Amino acid sequence: MLQRADLRKSLTGRIAEVFFSIQGEGPTAGMPAVFVRLQGCSVGCAWCDTKYSWDPRAGREVALDEVVEEAAAFPCRRSVITGGEPLESSLFAPLVEALTTRGFTLEVETSGTLAPPAVAVAQWNVSVKLAGSGVPEAKRINPDAIREFLRLGAWWKFVVVDASNVAEVLRLAERFAIPRERILLMPEGVRREEILERSPWVWEECKRYGFRFSPRLHILLWGAKRGV
Repeated sequence: MLQRADLRKSLTGRIAEVFFSIQGEGPTAGMPAVFVRLQGCSVGCAWCDTKYSWDPRAGREVALDEVVEEAAAFPCRRSVITGGEPLESSLFAPLVEALTTRGFTLEVETSGTLAPPAVAVAQWNVSVKLAGSGVPEAKRINPDAIREFLRLGAWWKFVVVDASNVAEVLRLAERFAIPRERILLMPEGVRREEILERSPWVWEECKRYGFRFSPRLHILLWGAKRGV
């Protein structure tokens, strides 16, 4: 019978990239973190800035232990598991367990389209997609998953462009009883100029409705660049 370590060595999956940077958005924006971007996403947001992570056949195939060692080589013990949609990856739950064993505090970035498995994650960052994403409602809104993330104390991030987006966020908050203090609004944009132009308006909407404002520091610092 294979032992746990042997099982980990035999488990493989596809990843887009592993890199050391700062968390660019959400409640821990500005904190150093090791990012593990898992490959594969069937959600398909029109404004996604990591479309290279969509194809589950792309990226590189790695053994679980290889990913863990790559992440552990950086001088940081906070990790952000992202995608793609990380919950679609067969590597997700084993990776959470393996990184936790190595002393990592874990954040997960997810669209909330799938219910979370029973794993030890310190912080769930759930970015439910709005109508402007181009994703059909039946795909982007999973009531059971949303309720489970609420039970886990998730943070809720929404990319907004105009007042209709904010109105949609308000409707979702009311429908699912999402605490407004756990909701973050982010200006949409893949260029520094777009973020700076939209940020003052988004901040005013946050003040108006009791939401939190989230920057997109990685865009402000480096633009739409991979590995940062």
